[in-house]
Amino acid sequence: MKIFITPASDKPMYEQVKDGIREAIYSGELKGNDLLPSVRQLAADLNVSMITTKRAYTDLEREGLIFSVSGKGTYIKTDTLDKVHEKHISDMLESLRTQLLEMKKASVKKEQVIEAVNIIYE
Repeated sequence: MKIFITPASDKPMYEQVKDGIREAIYSGELKGNDLLPSVRQLAADLNVSMITTKRAYTDLEREGLIFSVSGKGTYIKTDTLDKVHEKHISDMLESLRTQLLEMKKASVKKEQVIEAVNIIYE
């Protein structure tokens, strides 16, 4: 799992860590019951404080994406992955609808949009 932290970003570092883990889950890089690095190890790997990684893990646990087992580690939660993935797809499609409406208002031709989609999916 590769997470990139940009210290100059407006987004807090713990949010960047959460986004990186979330993206790894959505992309399928992390699967149900996969063991995440320890808070200490991830902090060292990313060169951030343990408080930063702990906050990211705590937030992701509240969201239902991960769970911790005392003395064992932190894992990807299996039973919610399908729901999370469906919600992510739904959110992306809604965002796409919004963008398409803006494109339509700006007189972007349907053929241009279809061509762009075809290029991306090839």
